[in-house]
Amino acid sequence: PSMARLPARDVHNEFALLRDPLLFGALLTKFAWGWTALDPWQQHVLGSQDRFLILNCSRQSGKSSILMVKALWTALTTPKALVLIVAEQRQSNEDIRKVKELLAAYREYLDKRYRGAGVVDLLEDNKTSIEVDTGSRIVALPANEKVRGYSAPTMIIIDEAAYLPDAVFVGLDPMLEVSQGQLIVASTPNGTSGFYHREWTNPRYTKFKVPWTLCPRIRPVSIEQKRSLYGEAYVQQEYGCVFLDDISAL
Repeated sequence: PSMARLPARDVHNEFALLRDPLLFGALLTKFAWGWTALDPWQQHVLGSQDRFLILNCSRQSGKSSILMVKALWTALTTPKALVLIVAEQRQSNEDIRKVKELLAAYREYLDKRYRGAGVVDLLEDNKTSIEVDTGSRIVALPANEKVRGYSAPTMIIIDEAAYLPDAVFVGLDPMLEVSQGQLIVASTPNGTSGFYHREWTNPRYTKFKVPWTLCPRIRPVSIEQKRSLYGEAYVQQEYGCVFLDDISAL
């Protein structure tokens, strides 16, 4: 709706940007965080329209960040979308903060490019949610029984899923039956118990395994330091995307 204030040529240019999630992601991450490029796996995650995605990612891989780009792109391009971000309380707060950083960067980009003529209007902005002028909402939820209060979401992102109780997943999964929305489950491994490890073997998902070797920001010397400090099992699970059983982890 806010694009209607722009000349027709500029509207066409901005719609072309919004139609391509990879261009959109590259632009916003550069403006918001100074990224120089998206990793190939991040591009694949952004572009995937598969209903079920599961990510097994190294620490500090940029997993949560790229998923927040995907959440915002969905809200800006899908009228009346509902995007739910579910994680442990501190993680969900951090995730919605990233969404707001990205939106602020996009609004600043539009404002500078069109001298105030093009902005994304915020209909709601509070600590745990935003609503943009497409009528779409992004809501960050703590991983507890209150997640049952939402229906027919367009997208559900479960972040750091390996650290959440099974009951959270059991409550979320049925929400997508009516909307046929997209479910994205993402985490670093945390042993072989719990729904995240179980879902990793579920054939319905498109899988993304992202060890530290696929993340150019993580230096080999840093991994060697962690290996010497914490041991091989720690490095394999936290950075190598390996599910360790309880005895190995101990």
